[in-house]
Amino acid sequence: MSFLPICLNVGETKIVVVGGGKVAEQKLRTILRYAPHVVVCAPDIADGIRQMAVTCVESPYAVEVLEGAGLVYACTNDRELNRRIGADGRVRRIPVCVADDPEACDFVSPAVFKKGSMSVAVSSDARTAKKSVAWRNRIAEVFEHDPVDG
Repeated sequence: MSFLPICLNVGETKIVVVGGGKVAEQKLRTILRYAPHVVVCAPDIADGIRQMAVTCVESPYAVEVLEGAGLVYACTNDRELNRRIGADGRVRRIPVCVADDPEACDFVSPAVFKKGSMSVAVSSDARTAKKSVAWRNRIAEVFEHDPVDG
């Protein structure tokens, strides 16, 4: 696996997150700092997600939810379903992050520090997420008192 770090303009992109639990909520915390058009699809959506600025589709996954999406996150607790979501996205040429299976991903989510218009992303090519988070936290300590956009 070799993931290229890039920054995408997602200001007008529909992002679909399939899954309504802890992993989806964690991904949403980062996604919503950049993207205003997010749809969450799951038969059971956590209260924390319901309080976020997302459109909730409370139903089992159906491929139709991918209609018009620019990115997809498969974040269910069912590995086979996540792989099917990945395959459905790829057939439609929609990049997919399969949260529990880096080998099935078109992209991975880095650990992100954002302050104002500045963002720093740390990625380990999905090999050591905890180390990416630790590096991100150290970067945040360095820049937490830095003036924004100054």
